[in-house]
Amino acid sequence: MPLFFFDFTSGGTTEADDVGTEFPSLEEAYLDACRSALEISFEKLRARCDPNLDSVEILDAERHSLMQVPFSDVLRPKPPRLSAARNQSHGQSGNQLIESCNQQLTRGKRLKAEIQEELRKMRTTSGAIHVQLERLKRRAG
Repeated sequence: MPLFFFDFTSGGTTEADDVGTEFPSLEEAYLDACRSALEISFEKLRARCDPNLDSVEILDAERHSLMQVPFSDVLRPKPPRLSAARNQSHGQSGNQLIESCNQQLTRGKRLKAEIQEELRKMRTTSGAIHVQLERLKRRAG
């Protein structure tokens, strides 16, 4: 199994990995570096330190650089790919899509009715406050 080294850089200081770890592939080493970056980031965030400038460099057995893993890339959520959303919708049957749309429409109508009711209550309360203010003005004036 190939040997990989993981050098950690933070604040301009690099901590060299002099032991290394075996992984079946560079992809597995990368995934482990991402997990480690998340764990270290959580620790730094708990200590109120910014991990966004930190990084891990993956090196091969001869210590040649293979890949840089910036913590900022690991921490930043990736936007969903349009093709993934399309593939998900293609996996549903037409009837499932229609049912899902109908459920969303029903939910939207219910939310609209709830908002209208809250607006009606707010207008009633506002009207009562206005009446009370007018009474206070007449008494004071």
